Amino acid sequence: MVAEDIYTQLVRKINYPDPKSERLLRIFRKLASPDEARLLLELPSEPADSARKLGISEDTVRQMIGVLTEKGLIITTGKGPRMVRDVTQFHDANLASSEKWVDTELLDLWKDFYEVEWFPTMGNIPADAYVQYIRVVPAWTAIERSPEIAPGQLRKEENLKDLVNSADTIAVVPCTCRRSMRRCSAPLHNCVVFNRGAEYAISRGAGRQISTDEAMAIFAESEKLGLVHTWPFFASPRLNEVCNCCSDCCGIFDAGLKFGTLDRILEKAHVRAGVDHALCNGCQDCIERCFFGAIEMQRVPQSKKLKAVVNTDKCFGCGVCVLGCEVGAMAMKMCDG
Repeated sequence: MVAEDIYTQLVRKINYPDPKSERLLRIFRKLASPDEARLLLELPSEPADSARKLGISEDTVRQMIGVLTEKGLIITTGKGPRMVRDVTQFHDANLASSEKWVDTELLDLWKDFYEVEWFPTMGNIPADAYVQYIRVVPAWTAIERSPEIAPGQLRKEENLKDLVNSADTIAVVPCTCRRSMRRCSAPLHNCVVFNRGAEYAISRGAGRQISTDEAMAIFAESEKLGLVHTWPFFASPRLNEVCNCCSDCCGIFDAGLKFGTLDRILEKAHVRAGVDHALCNGCQDCIERCFFGAIEMQRVPQSKKLKAVVNTDKCFGCGVCVLGCEVGAMAMKMCDG
């Protein structure tokens, strides 16, 4: 029997359904030499043990671990270095790497993988799956503009300012989706990582440490541009990252909106947008900013003009519509549940 190719073994190690995925194999071949691939297959392991098994020096092993960490193939854990555990972590760690490891060829490889293999799987999520693993975090500026909500009323996981202030370390890294997809003009360096995630990014040269004020400024600018804050909370119960997502490049929104599976992936915030029809001038700017199709123009009592009406069942509570309303007719409100 012919031994399985070492790169196929790498794809198998991250539990990807198709271990012979030619697109993932191309990515691994670009990022890791055969010796580096063999080291990845040994992890987790002490450098001395890996050196003995691979027949190379311990110093060489440590140097290889350093390079593979910078490339995002190795994650630093409390138990030592280990290979990325799945394709999502691999995608995010690799594409958040410093520029010296990310060229156009690599971006094209990831884009091709997403469009041909990853994207279609988002349409196969069963209606009763309940696999929500990313939550919407309301725009902080929208909360500040909402007189019916006191910050203390917000759930702790939805109070962006408190989340930022409670972090030990904060860093900014490139948005991995926008970096590879390149479908929009939204800022690239505005994904904010926290605590151990920030320490990992800084240590491997992928992220720049920032202050709480800088983080809030990034969020405010993202909100102004109509980007939606999301927190991928599946990886850790502690805050690890807040993304600022567009609907053009983000895999969650791109696929979820196309296939109608967004509510199976994304957890709604516990606030909803509302409209003061006395102030609404019917401009429809809020409709253009809403990712979720939750706002329609309708006739309301005592008005000849069409006014914006929010379908609260469709609203995810992101708040970006509030910031697009120049006349101040929109605000966020607490909701039950």
